[in-house]
Amino acid sequence: MRNSILNKLILLLCLALVLGSCSESAPKISQTFWQLNLVHDQKTGKDTQALTIFVMASDDDGVDDMDKMYVINDEHQLYWEISGKNLRVEKYGENEVWMGSNFITMPAPEEPLPGGTYRIMLLDSSGERAKTSVVISNNIKGAPDKWPTLTKMGDSVRIEGKADYVWGIQADGTFGAEFQANTGTVSTGSRRFSWYYLYSYLPDKGYGIINGPF
Repeated sequence: MRNSILNKLILLLCLALVLGSCSESAPKISQTFWQLNLVHDQKTGKDTQALTIFVMASDDDGVDDMDKMYVINDEHQLYWEISGKNLRVEKYGENEVWMGSNFITMPAPEEPLPGGTYRIMLLDSSGERAKTSVVISNNIKGAPDKWPTLTKMGDSVRIEGKADYVWGIQADGTFGAEFQANTGTVSTGSRRFSWYYLYSYLPDKGYGIINGPF
């Protein structure tokens, strides 16, 4: 009888060890970046507000299965699911990544984004999650007198006006690449994209401006 009980205990202990070794590791968030932007639509001429939120995340199991992020404002009953082509991912090794979006907008785009606390929740494919929060104040007061413009030129683009970066967007709507912008011709490294955006940060105002798509 004692041997039977002992064998069962050993079996249960081995099973617990096996299950523990196969358990999924939860993602972790080490840094968070947010910024408000004023976005000028080249096609309609309208200006809207967009929130940029990125998190630096890591996962001992690797970062390839971290595929969904939620941004939640409880006070105003707002939430955004960021996944698929809307999720911008920049890898830094197998276990670390920056991920988020530059284009979090209100359901009615003409409305300003409310200030307050925004919760951020990052999920992997097994359902494990990491959480953090940021407090955002809306300090956007007005558009610039003149927006920078961009002209496509094959493997390069021509920029008129001040801009910090050019964003290349692929045909499926996913983020393609980022290039430092200078007034004049900017090479895209022999890569062609379906659309482009111009981005600049206004340090005297404390927010960014985004112009496009071109």
